[in-house]
Order: sequence, then structure tokens, then C-alpha cells
Amino acid sequence: MSRQIPIIDLKPWFDGNQGQRRELCRRVNRICHEIGFFYIVNHGISTEQSEYYLAMLRAFFELPLATRQAIDKHYSAQFRGWEQLGSELTNNEVDYREQIDIGVERDIIENPDPYYMALVGPNQWPPEDALPGFRASVNDFFAGLSAVARELLRIMSLALGLEQGHIEKVFGANPSPYLKLIRYPRTLAGGQGVGIHKDSGFLTLLLQDENPGLEAQANDNTWHRVEPIAGSLVVNTGELLQLITHNYFIATPHRVINLSDCERHSSAFFYSPDLNTPLEPLPIDSQYIEMVSRSERHRGEGLMASRSEMAAGTGGMGSRVRPLVFGEKYWQRWVRSYPEIARKYYPDLMQ
Repeated sequence: MSRQIPIIDLKPWFDGNQGQRRELCRRVNRICHEIGFFYIVNHGISTEQSEYYLAMLRAFFELPLATRQAIDKHYSAQFRGWEQLGSELTNNEVDYREQIDIGVERDIIENPDPYYMALVGPNQWPPEDALPGFRASVNDFFAGLSAVARELLRIMSLALGLEQGHIEKVFGANPSPYLKLIRYPRTLAGGQGVGIHKDSGFLTLLLQDENPGLEAQANDNTWHRVEPIAGSLVVNTGELLQLITHNYFIATPHRVINLSDCERHSSAFFYSPDLNTPLEPLPIDSQYIEMVSRSERHRGEGLMASRSEMAAGTGGMGSRVRPLVFGEKYWQRWVRSYPEIARKYYPDLMQ
């Protein structure tokens, strides 16, 4: 089934001639419009670095429970840190995975204004002597993925007929990427490793171990397995890239169900802009906007509903609310997934 998900070799981007780079951009244009999911190879992160990082990821989840609990996400007003199985909600259903979330390391902003600037802050880490090298490995991989994401944004800018650095400029001075390290036990009968969703940001890069479980939804609502491919990263476009491209680039629903007896480990990197970045449409060619108007699928694509919309009965991906700046959408993402933590630290905003 992986053959349904295209593979993009980035070698022509780094080493090719102008014609090869143009052809790569044309292909990315088509894939992001029609599918929204693809693999990349020859992306610049070595196999050795990826394997070492996965080894450190697995080692983290083998730490004593008390060590992991000491950095529980409930201790973080920025939704950073570890969480036990069953802590996160997707579409108001419990996900069956254990994970740790890590963002850009920054100081807390006192009296944040606007409200979503409260999400700026530090990470929670296990003690260095508990897992030597873990923090350095995560930070190195974080930096490597950031570099790959910037190259992809340059490719996507050219693919849309814009200047190479256009989308990067949109991202502003302080991008807000974060990294999720995940352990999936076998999914419970009738349950979900992570439920059907679209990623709420701009661009996602996923490193998988050798165990399958990720599935992407095709236009005809069938599900395709996104099998692990050695040396690859999986890329998918997020809701906000869909939004600012007038729905020309599509955010594809996906889920994880681990039906094997082996634990599945993966790491998802979400590359998104400065929290204050206005979500204004890109000045793409009118031909792309016309293509959207002729496609029922593209024309009708909504966003993931906010917590308040779901409470009012809006379906999981039926939101028609358009956030004005990225911070509003970023806030919705965390509050929707972790309502208990949001109520603990932001009771007034949860009213």
C-alpha cells in the first residue's frame, strides 16, 4: 500500500540543475494538491543520526516510571513534557499512546498579551544522569528537522509560483516548531493509537521505526498504510498550509492503529510559524484558486473544530472558523487535546 504514497528524492534539489529542480517543484505541487502525503529521501539527515535518535527515544520510554512522572505534562503551563497512556484526546476520543512533547526552549513571558503567548516557555527534561545524551540527541535532531522543513518550504514556495523565500518570510522571526516522541503499544480493540485528524500547523515531518500503523485517507475515503521505508521521512501538509493556499494544498486526515504485537515508536515534528504570524492567503496564481473552485473536495475542506465548537456539536473537521493569527490556532490545538491541563492553568480562558 505504500506505493499509493509517492516518494520524493531531494537529491535533485540539493545537487541538480535548474531543470531538475523545476521538475521536483512541479511534482511537489501536484502531490500537495492531490494527496498531501509523501515520503522524502536524501533529505540531509543521516541514517546513523536517525537510528541513534530512535535508540534514545526508546531508552526514554524504558526509564523508571517515577522518572517519567517527574516531568509529567500536568506540571507545565506550556503543555510540555511526558504523558502516560490515555492522556490525550483526538476528536474527543482517548488516544492510546505514551509520549513527550518538546518545543523551542524559551523563557516564560510574564503577563502574556495576547493570551496565546503563554504557550512560550521551557521544556521538561529527564535528569542527564538518568539518560545521558538524551537532551543533546533530541536537540540535534530538532535542529536537523528544522533545516529540512525550511528546504521544503522553499520548494513549496517555488511550486506555488512564489519567490523561494516567500513562505519562510511569512513564518516570522520566531517559528514555533515542536517535536513529539511517541510509543504506541498494541492498540486496544475498538480503540485508536491516535484518532482521525489533520495536523493543525503547516508542515509535519515524521520518523518511523520499522513497525507499521500509520494510515492516510484517500479522496475516496479508503485508508492507505504509510509503511516504514528505511532512510525516509514522511511529510504531510497541515491545516494552515491548506488555509493560506486557498485550499489548493490539502491537509489529509490520518490515524495510527498498531495491530502488531510489537511496540511502535515514531517521532513527529511540526513546523509552524511565529505565534503572531497573520494567517493571510498567499498570493498564488489565480489558476490554482480556480482549480479549488472546481473541486468539491478542496472547496469543502474545513479545519479541526475547536473545543467550544465540539461542545456545540460541530464535527471533528467541520470548523468554518478562520483564525486570524497562528497563535489562536496553536492555542486551540492544545486546549482541544488537553482540557484538564488548560483548566488547571487557564481557568478564566476556559470559561
